[in-house]
Amino acid sequence: MPATSAKRLRSGLGPSLMMFALTVTMAGCDAAGSEQNAGESATSRVPHLTTANKKGMPLDDYLLNPSQFEDVKSAYSQSIAKCVRSYGMTFETPNPSATPSALPDSPTTRIDGRFGFQSMTYAKKWGYHPPGGISKNKEKATKNTDADPDKWFALTGSRNIKEMSGPGGVLRNGKRVPSHGCVGSAVMQLTGSRDGQIGDADISTDLKFETLIKARNDPRTLRVFSLWSDCMREIGYSYGGPLDASSDPRWTESEKPTKEEIEIAVADQKCRKRHNVVGIWFAVDSEYQERAVTDNRAALSEAKKQLDRQVNAARKILLTH
Repeated sequence: MPATSAKRLRSGLGPSLMMFALTVTMAGCDAAGSEQNAGESATSRVPHLTTANKKGMPLDDYLLNPSQFEDVKSAYSQSIAKCVRSYGMTFETPNPSATPSALPDSPTTRIDGRFGFQSMTYAKKWGYHPPGGISKNKEKATKNTDADPDKWFALTGSRNIKEMSGPGGVLRNGKRVPSHGCVGSAVMQLTGSRDGQIGDADISTDLKFETLIKARNDPRTLRVFSLWSDCMREIGYSYGGPLDASSDPRWTESEKPTKEEIEIAVADQKCRKRHNVVGIWFAVDSEYQERAVTDNRAALSEAKKQLDRQVNAARKILLTH
């Protein structure tokens, strides 16, 4: 199966160059043959769970957790801002309070929950909506660069405002801008190289999404999804699987959850509990991750070294800024 792609933070991100962009491209994938059915013994150690958010997973050690993610993100943006200001230019860092918070039932050991909504309490209050509902106020994003060529040059090392990085050079005031500008300097502080990659290593991210898809297509998971679907149909709702219910496009049409959305979200949690959907799904997903760690131990060990370097460097930056 081809690796699932994901957009990752590198030294040449988009115009803002301040925030991580984590876009998951989920494509259909067949997990067939012996790979799909391997490890059936895992069903003998399936936990009974309504939520897996407090359960660790094998790949967690090779990926940024939410706290580390925030540290690296903040250190990256603060390092860029300090560098740009050293050239006598203004540059604002994002307001931490403006950063979207995680769902109340989100895990603390990994960025993504993987198993969808897992809280009856939350379902009864917000359905599938984010906390507080969906804001319909669309504010125009502002660029720190203000279309200022000199500021863009200091930021990226490129004199072309349409380019995300360049070789650097000398500003009109005589100060030298290094290759990739202040963005490159921030990347170097965190990774040790101006061309380094901030965030999770490709190997860790690829394995995370590959195992995610394999687990969702495993016969054991599909079987329990079918039981969940039958349960929902008995209550009066028709969905092929739990993620179909939570991703129903109707839920994005209103700022606050509708009565029907809450009823479906509550039924979803009831059917998950009745058939131990999360427990089976978690066991199968963990099994694929265990195998992925075993098969890629050397590469993952190197990925962890780079991850630890970023986290340690980020903490030092935050202490000195």
